[in-house]
Amino acid sequence: MGCPADRSFCELVVALSTILDVEEETKLYHAWRVALVARELAQKVLPEQSTQVFYAGLLHDLGGIGLDDHLVHLVTRAGAELNPEIREHPRKGAAMVAAIPGLGEEVAAMIRDHHEHWDGSGFPRGLKGGAIVPGALLLGLADHFDLALRTNPGSDWPAVKKAMERKVQGAFPPELPAVLDSLMQEFLFAEVATNAALELKMFRLILNLPPVKFNVNEPMKITINLFARIIDTKHTYTAGHSQRVAGYVVKLARCLGFSEEETGRLEIAGLLHDFGKIAVPRAILDKPGPLDTREIKIVRQHPVRTIDLLTSVSGLKDLARDAGLHHERYDGKGYPYGLQGGEIPLGARIIALADAFDAMTSLRPYQPTRTPEEALAILNRGSGSQFDPQVVAVAPCLLT
Repeated sequence: MGCPADRSFCELVVALSTILDVEEETKLYHAWRVALVARELAQKVLPEQSTQVFYAGLLHDLGGIGLDDHLVHLVTRAGAELNPEIREHPRKGAAMVAAIPGLGEEVAAMIRDHHEHWDGSGFPRGLKGGAIVPGALLLGLADHFDLALRTNPGSDWPAVKKAMERKVQGAFPPELPAVLDSLMQEFLFAEVATNAALELKMFRLILNLPPVKFNVNEPMKITINLFARIIDTKHTYTAGHSQRVAGYVVKLARCLGFSEEETGRLEIAGLLHDFGKIAVPRAILDKPGPLDTREIKIVRQHPVRTIDLLTSVSGLKDLARDAGLHHERYDGKGYPYGLQGGEIPLGARIIALADAFDAMTSLRPYQPTRTPEEALAILNRGSGSQFDPQVVAVAPCLLT
């Protein structure tokens, strides 16, 4: 099958899995490898659910978004399976995914059970045997493969297989590791062992993935709203930030005379303006004191990541710069590129003001909370320097 009509949905989920796996300047590719390996297993043992297994693989660690470190590091530490946050991440991720149109309960159940073991020794519920959702076992085995490959870099399949043996013993029905062994020996190891090969396999798959069947009229809009909530869970203090910014963007755009179509486009850009911030470690985002030079550099990369991610989604690439350039300043002293005035897209100038207004009127550990009127006064003082004067001129509409 060729490119499905809802390719943008596929690409958006892939983009989310990508940013969840970014560690400062490094892409970990954990979710991609789990998704691709689990799908190949499904093609052999669960072909009717191979697409659902693929999406579950991409999002299987979504519930770990608020942890202090990436799960590929946390799970290798002594006592990891006793850590309550690690034990609960499958359930948390499942709850998030259950709300995504077209994925829903089937994919959510796979994510919920992906750390359950055939012998009952897994978590979070200690399920055993046939009580475990079949697709979850494929995710679990693919997860073990990625971790073994990660701890044995440069090894061939026999060495990785040996490293896996103790971990998978009793955790899966005996025939499942045998299927993985056959696939790896035949072709799969060469396709997923290196990041370059993995990227090529992923991009080819996106072009040919069967479409998701949606039960709602606006699946992308609902999914984007959900992703905005997911983005905000990275902070301990910004619940609802992206939705509020999007609401302020709508008010400003209407006051500036934008059409409803253009206003709707900017609303989506507002919802996704902090997409790249998922890659910033929580310890930096929640730090109450000043950031050091390294931390500032990491934070200032998040707009670039937002642009890169949204550019990779066919249906969203035209709003990537509006979403990603909201930290540029009208006087050219912003970041990441130091653009000024009309060099900054008007949409980004609108989002910049909406973002600042929400930051000032919400509880933040690094500054006092302002009343809307106080925030408006500060915006006025920044007119022509931080903010576009024409956007500041309509800012009083935010008080209505």
